[in-house]
Amino acid sequence: MPEVRIGEDGGRAALLVDGVVQSISPEDGLASGGYWAAMVPDDQPPRRGLILGLGGGTLARLLHVRWGPFPIIGVDDDPTIVALARQAGWLPSEDLEIVQADAFAYVQACQERFDYIAVDLFRGEQLASRAFGKPFLRRLRTLLVPRGRLAINLFSDIRMLTRVARIAAFFDVRDQRGVGGNLVVHAQRRR
Repeated sequence: MPEVRIGEDGGRAALLVDGVVQSISPEDGLASGGYWAAMVPDDQPPRRGLILGLGGGTLARLLHVRWGPFPIIGVDDDPTIVALARQAGWLPSEDLEIVQADAFAYVQACQERFDYIAVDLFRGEQLASRAFGKPFLRRLRTLLVPRGRLAINLFSDIRMLTRVARIAAFFDVRDQRGVGGNLVVHAQRRR
């Protein structure tokens, strides 16, 4: 079992899984949001969002601070992480529906549509490589309304260019934001 705890990382309160930062406190996110802030769209407010990899809720809080409350479904498969984030008071108290499920199974079964989807599927230092598979990307495209936006967090590593090209095969890539060792890709569903 991985060790899940609230600790400190570079002077910030952080939710750690085996010592690896999964989320930072909402207050620290507002001050220095890291890649979570890079995932927030800056062009127009979302009306309905889906976060795959809710973690400690940093992104959900940043979205609500930037755009005001709007309905978000946050999916995470780790009840320990969600319980710890809830206990710490990090999760938004309104307009957040938490679904405990595997993100890939949830996306496959979901019948709702969204104008913003965030993919942040890390467990410790492991990035879920299935997030760049054709079936998953095709299904995300189906869940987005026309011109809906997608933000995907990935590592800046040797597979980065291949993964961005895979995203571009299904979406219009609008922006790429490097933050530390991560790359956040913003894309949009084609008409």
